[in-house]
Amino acid sequence: MTIVPQEPVSIRPVGVVISDFKKVSKNYDYNQESIIQMREDLTEALIGLEFFSHIHVIYHQHRKKDWLKLIGAEGEEAASLTIPFPSEPACQGVYSSRSPSRPSALGSCVVELVRCTGNRLYVKGLDAIDGTPVLDIKIYIPDYDAFPLAETPLNWCKGNDLITTSRHLHWDTINVGLTLGLRAGAKALQVIKSERGEAVRAEVAGSHFFAQGVEGATGCNAMRGNMIFKELHTSPGQWKFKLVGENSEVEITFHDHIYSGAAEVLAVDDQVIFSSLRKKHCQ
Repeated sequence: MTIVPQEPVSIRPVGVVISDFKKVSKNYDYNQESIIQMREDLTEALIGLEFFSHIHVIYHQHRKKDWLKLIGAEGEEAASLTIPFPSEPACQGVYSSRSPSRPSALGSCVVELVRCTGNRLYVKGLDAIDGTPVLDIKIYIPDYDAFPLAETPLNWCKGNDLITTSRHLHWDTINVGLTLGLRAGAKALQVIKSERGEAVRAEVAGSHFFAQGVEGATGCNAMRGNMIFKELHTSPGQWKFKLVGENSEVEITFHDHIYSGAAEVLAVDDQVIFSSLRKKHCQ
């Protein structure tokens, strides 16, 4: 049986970050230049580093509590283990994210090495704030450190021509919104006693995945001209959905709720998902 070490590990910093980036923020300018001031006794260890264009930087997230306060999780250490998806009523584990709130408080970044002057390294793209303790640096080797065909889930994908990039729908993580759309669309059809493809119009305010779920259930979409879609980067409590039929229409709103995955959305009762269903007859 393997026993995970429980005792803390003590590491002496090798340097410190000097940066104009003073406050914890959700945004960072990766074109900004900053300085890593190394310990003077390590100056000789930097010989030859100037011949490399990029380096790995490992640092201590010494203001992790400030980040938790920024995201509204102050005093809730467990809350930092899961990170909400943007515009999705679901969470992902911190280890499947680039969150600046690691359980070990270790941050890492690949940066451009602009120049070396004595024990000062001028770098670009370091996402560490002023005063951050640097624990280690390591040269970046493209042949060893770059994997351009590596696969990532749909929410990390960018438009490119790499045919091996994963674009599968990950039902257990990001497609809670899509599943909510399917549930809402199916419920609306039931309320107005209509079948898929028979509705006159759908009005959707929510995430893109949510709209796709509504489309899958109702058959309404923007290409056919019978869906009005407004993208909202909010929690479901502000999402809205209206389905208009020949003789009646229904408007649905949603509870604010974080789901463990798509399977939970499929399993829970309507009362958990929908905060209101208002039906009225069309003139």
